[in-house]
Amino acid sequence: MRRSMSTLNRRWGWPTSFIAAISIVFFLSYSPIHPTVKANHGIISPSQADSNLYVEDRLDTKVALPFRGHLPLHLPNFPLKFDEHDPALTRRAYPNTLTYADALCNGRRYWAQAQAGNANPPRVTQDRFVDSGWSLNEGYPKVIADDLKTPIEKLGISSNTDDIYRVAAQQYSEFRNLNGQRQDDPSGTQYLQTYIPTSGTIIASENISPQQAIAMYRRDNGLPAYTPTQYRDFVPKLQRWSDLAWFVWAQKAGGEQGNLRYIFRDNVINNDTKGVIDQVFKIPSYSFDLKWPGKTFDVATTDDGKALLGTPHGSGIAWILADHKDVLGNRGLKITCFTGDGFFRPGTQYYMLFELTRG
Repeated sequence: MRRSMSTLNRRWGWPTSFIAAISIVFFLSYSPIHPTVKANHGIISPSQADSNLYVEDRLDTKVALPFRGHLPLHLPNFPLKFDEHDPALTRRAYPNTLTYADALCNGRRYWAQAQAGNANPPRVTQDRFVDSGWSLNEGYPKVIADDLKTPIEKLGISSNTDDIYRVAAQQYSEFRNLNGQRQDDPSGTQYLQTYIPTSGTIIASENISPQQAIAMYRRDNGLPAYTPTQYRDFVPKLQRWSDLAWFVWAQKAGGEQGNLRYIFRDNVINNDTKGVIDQVFKIPSYSFDLKWPGKTFDVATTDDGKALLGTPHGSGIAWILADHKDVLGNRGLKITCFTGDGFFRPGTQYYMLFELTRG
């Protein structure tokens, strides 16, 4: 290094040498030095900012939730675009493609399914969990996002760290794919939630499905998107947020799992969901700004409530209600929309609270 810098000084002078040295230091400090997984599909690091992104498509409706970080999602037929509306992100993966009418149609179906229950609900066992390449990481700090501290306090939810579990289900190991074959190339993704069983609360934070992690990697590396048939070789049998979130909830809540009451969607970024929220409030895109307590919509009695349930963030909640009706019983559902302070300007962060009501 000393000889190289001396050569630079002789050829171009000290200013160029100084710039070169700074560039080298910047490169070394910026480069990821400990990515969690680097498979053929992608790198997902637990140091990334919290995000909410997953697919729940068991009603033949492919929907995706947001990703907040450096790898925005791109699935087929959803063109990547740069978004000038929100400086909190450099770009967005999803344009606003979901209309109020489509969300309402989805929500009516989701609500009907939630009320009827699932006759053949998935049962996630430890063996099935491991067979799909998942493991649990409980090493995350037990923190509550600043924007959620007021709702947590007002609702009487415990913020005592002794009551909090922050757990990531991570798909980092060899697994059995949808075709029943062993696959040694995991997606490297994770589902991260905060669980507060004493207060019946789940806070959904970073949720990226295996299929979406693979899609992001292939998009970012200029590779053609997989077909649905091809994906079957690379995704595990167990991969949906609703299944994995409940699996951990049941472990942490034990005999109190039926007391689940609140599910927060932390930092809603997905354009489909944000677009429907804006349509519900009849405001221009990306302009929603309503601090806690926000506004609450009853799903059973209002179209606006059903439209919000029909967004990407609502489908997983509906499936929790449908799949675990034997534990949760007949529940109502209210959805509250509110905003936080955002990264760079007030009102850029959207939040949703799903309250599972009784009676």
